This record gives sequence, structure tokens and C-alpha cells, in this order.
Amino acid sequence: MNILLASISGYFDSLAEIPYMFKKAGCTVDIFCGEESWLRSNKFHDHWIEIEGTHDQFAAKLFEVVEQNPDKYAWILLLDDATVKVMNDRITSEDLFKKFMPLTKMENRELLSSKLGLSVLCEKYNILTPKFLNFSTIINKKTIVEKLQFPILLKEDFSCGGVGIQKCDDETLLDECIGRVVVRENLVVQEYIDGEDVGLEALFHDGKLVMYNAAEILTYMYNRFSFTTRRNYYQNERIEAILRKMGESFGLNGFASIQFIYHPVRDQYYLVEVDCRTNLWMPYSRFTPQNFTDGIKFILYGTPIKPSKKPIGHKTEVLIFDRDIRRCVKHRDYIGLLKWIVNWKGYWKYIPFYDLKLFKRIFMKQVNDFRHKLT
Repeated sequence: MNILLASISGYFDSLAEIPYMFKKAGCTVDIFCGEESWLRSNKFHDHWIEIEGTHDQFAAKLFEVVEQNPDKYAWILLLDDATVKVMNDRITSEDLFKKFMPLTKMENRELLSSKLGLSVLCEKYNILTPKFLNFSTIINKKTIVEKLQFPILLKEDFSCGGVGIQKCDDETLLDECIGRVVVRENLVVQEYIDGEDVGLEALFHDGKLVMYNAAEILTYMYNRFSFTTRRNYYQNERIEAILRKMGESFGLNGFASIQFIYHPVRDQYYLVEVDCRTNLWMPYSRFTPQNFTDGIKFILYGTPIKPSKKPIGHKTEVLIFDRDIRRCVKHRDYIGLLKWIVNWKGYWKYIPFYDLKLFKRIFMKQVNDFRHKLT
């Protein structure tokens, strides 16, 4: 099967190992990206379609490639939020929407790369999410104080990696926090849930859940709004039921990076994020009972997915080599660094020695980071 992986964001390292998943599933992998994109930093793609220029040029070229080869690609994946947004903003026909976008229901397109869209759709389909307001429609600060209890979160509608999110602890700080907001259009003002973060990757097909991995977060790069470096993966039947409802309600059709917050006192899982694209953790599912390569085989070839031999609740620790090393250095976590040095619990298996092209770019990135710290 031929598949096409497209990205307009060259700086995202999360793209680098995505071709590996599809190549292991037996696919022919074409990539559509710029010369410096991390999507090229691997040996597991078969053909590179080069693209540079504006967002309009990117979209026009992608439309052209697919129109010239209408039956070539069994699956077209938009790999990052910026690419999803670029294409979502430019597609007007339902046929094109279903061909390119990770949803089957065009009426729910506000979900794509929009935090406000997620909150609105959760309310529409009765999926539990924190209480929220759209700042664009609020008359004054009094409305926020009346409708929500502090602390609250201010979340810019289109942002990722924890950027564009800030916590406001009480009413006296509200004006100051609002003043720091860069983009106020569709700013989400949301109840802050003090609970346990659950990171999650899932794969859907035509609104049906194919597989997922939920995770307890062990370490963050900076704070709980930033990206993570160590996780404990497990399966959870309650979360699985929510995912099935989400898939059918939203019309999810592809990969999704999802976050819940579990409130232990209320015993409730709150849905706080759904990004309809791949992320850095998905290729590392090969170290967990639910391998997304098996899910790809199921969708493309109908290959049955073998049930996990691990019991519900069993946890598997997984780390991202590059990010965790950076975290250890930044926070002077010498014990964490020592674990990598001595291959504690087999940590070295998370180093991408299987792809020397990728390893070289990661190594050079680390070297450059250290140089900047020393100058």
C-alpha cells in the first residue's frame, strides 16, 4: 500500500520516526515536506516530494499531487497541527475533506486545531470537559468571575506544546494574565482541574476505535503544560469507553493525540485535548502491548490485531531519549543521567540506533544545544 505523509512544519522532531511505523507495516512511504523537515531525517521513506513556500503554495501543491494520482495513496496523513489547520482552512468540498482530513464528519471540523472547537463539541455530545467560556463573547471580567471558579486557565485557540496556556490563580491576577495573551480571538477561559494528567495516543477508523495507549506522566520538560519525557503506559476500560464515544460522536478517522485529567475526589475523567494527528510517542508503542503498526496493518490489510497478553492496569515505562536527556541536563537530574549511562532497565533500547540517519541528527542537535548553553 502507498501512503503519503505531509507536513508543513520542519521544526517538529516528532515527525522523524512516523515513517518507521508505516514501513514496518509493509507500506511504501512518500513524504511531502521541506528540505529541513524532520520528516526527512530517517531512512524509512521511499520518495520525497519537496515543497517550499507559503501556506497557499503548500496546499495547492498537495492538492495537485493527489489529483494527478487519485488512486495512488491508500492513506494521506497530515502530521502536525499547522498542516491540519492549513488544509482545513482551504478545503470546501466534502469529498476532499474525507480524502485529506482525519474526520469523517465535516460538520465537526471545528475540532481540528481549535481548543474552543473541542470544548464546544464536548458540550454538544455530552462528553465531560472542564467548564469553559469563549473570551470573545464575554461582556466583561465579571462574567468570568460569576461563571467559573478560580483558578482558571487561559488557552489560546491555536497553540501546541504548552505554549499559549497560562494559569490564573485568582481574580486579582486576571487583568495581568489577559494582558499576556498574544491572540485573544476564541480564547478559551476554562476551569482548572486539579488532578492527574493522562497522556494518550489513539487510532480510529471511520469513527471506530482501533487501539489506544493511555499513560501516567512521570516527567515533564518544564511544567505540566509542557511536553513529557517519561511515561507509564497502560490500558483502562473506563477511558476506552470514553474513546469509543468520542470516535463515533466526532467522526474520528486516523491518529489522535489526546489528554484527560482524572479528578480522584470526583472520580471523573475530563477530556482536555484532542489533536487529530500523530505525535512523538506513537512509534514507541512498539515497546507497549498495543503497537500502532498492528493498527495500521488492520486498517490497510485487515490483519487481525492480537489481543494483549498484559492485564488491564499493567504499566510499561517508556522514555523519549532526546527529550529526557535534555530534561536531565536542564534540571540537573544526575540520577536520571546516570540511568541512561548504565542502561538502567534497558534504557538504551529507546535510543534510535536502528536508524543511523535519525541518530546522527539527534546527536548533532544535542551537541548544538550544549554549545548554546556554553556561549
